[in-house]
Amino acid sequence: MINEIQNAKELFYQKKYKQAFEIFESNNEFYYAGLCCLLQKDLDKAKKLFEKNKDNCPACEFGLVVIDYINNKREKIPSFFQTRAFLEVYISLFIENHLEDYCESLISACDTLFNGNPEAYKFIARALFANGYFDLAITFCKKSLDLFYSDPEALLIVAQCYYLINNKSEALNYIKKLRRLIKDYYPAILFEEILIKDLRQQGVEI
Repeated sequence: MINEIQNAKELFYQKKYKQAFEIFESNNEFYYAGLCCLLQKDLDKAKKLFEKNKDNCPACEFGLVVIDYINNKREKIPSFFQTRAFLEVYISLFIENHLEDYCESLISACDTLFNGNPEAYKFIARALFANGYFDLAITFCKKSLDLFYSDPEALLIVAQCYYLINNKSEALNYIKKLRRLIKDYYPAILFEEILIKDLRQQGVEI
């Protein structure tokens, strides 16, 4: 059974969801089987599988919330830890599988998700940043910074995004904000050195 599950996970990582689903379902791995169905846009089957273990599996419970959001139902609010554990995973899976409509439905529920976990904006930003949506990542990080203005991770993400869209002066501004908060934060020190070097090479006075 262990080898079968491992094989199913390998198939899942290869995006062979139909084959992975068959193994997961036969081994009563309802969450992963449901996730395979969800990524194949079979919402009804995914819902039935998630419901089989929703009382004992926070992942299944979160999966049901995601399906509700896709169907424009936003009454349910996932728990603090469910949002922390699963939100970025789903956004990335939807982007990687070109399920833009699903991704948009989940991200547009950010205000609802915020009610369960105030860091939801940052989690969305991290997923967007990891998938190359730098302008959107800046937008959601700034939403997070409006609430948690001293969050070093959010400040660093914004700085990195500005760097990657070639706005190095603004990137440096955010790194300086971060350095004022945490003087000896090594990632910020290293990034500041890179930014200053790049800007001086461009003839910008620092």
